[in-house]
Amino acid sequence: MPEGPEVWILSETINKFYHSEKTKAYGKHLFVFSDKSKENWSFGLTGTVEISDDNELKKIDSGWIYGDKVYFDDYTLETQKLGINWLTCSEAELRKEVDSWIKSKKKIAALLLNQQLISGIGVAWGSEILFKADLRPDMRCCDQVLHKLADSMIEIREEVKKRYSEQLDESNCKEFINEWFTNLYEIREMNVYKKGSQVKVLGRNWWV
Repeated sequence: MPEGPEVWILSETINKFYHSEKTKAYGKHLFVFSDKSKENWSFGLTGTVEISDDNELKKIDSGWIYGDKVYFDDYTLETQKLGINWLTCSEAELRKEVDSWIKSKKKIAALLLNQQLISGIGVAWGSEILFKADLRPDMRCCDQVLHKLADSMIEIREEVKKRYSEQLDESNCKEFINEWFTNLYEIREMNVYKKGSQVKVLGRNWWV
């Protein structure tokens, strides 16, 4: 499933291909701008994109859960429905949010996946973040020491943005975009996701 980093590199590549800010990534959402409409694309488990032979950008709905395509008028109002953007928010914003979790009796997995708090983290990168911070997704925040969590979020996002940016070759932008759903998993270098032990938390499989 595409999460914040995967949508971010998709947006960067699309804009490079068209030589304009045709899209903006925010969390797991891709905002697409054209002369005719403004659309908010999400990708669910199987949604993807395609640039056609006539260079038109399209969302491809296929498979099991392929996300939504929603028309909107105001980008700022649309993003205000979401939490801070993990990929681009400031360190201060991130630390302020994480600090507010210290006494929470909720499991940390529930807060990490809440897109109204921090937008862009799913089970894959959430597992990596918690593994690096020596935290458990199935334990309450108040029962763990969260002092490494913000650092882990920052380090991982910068590492993955650097790694994904290395794929931005203008000569093969179209190929990358059309194969995005497949090749994003080839680019990922995960330490624990699908490599460690599974633990089910709130109906989702996490890796520890």
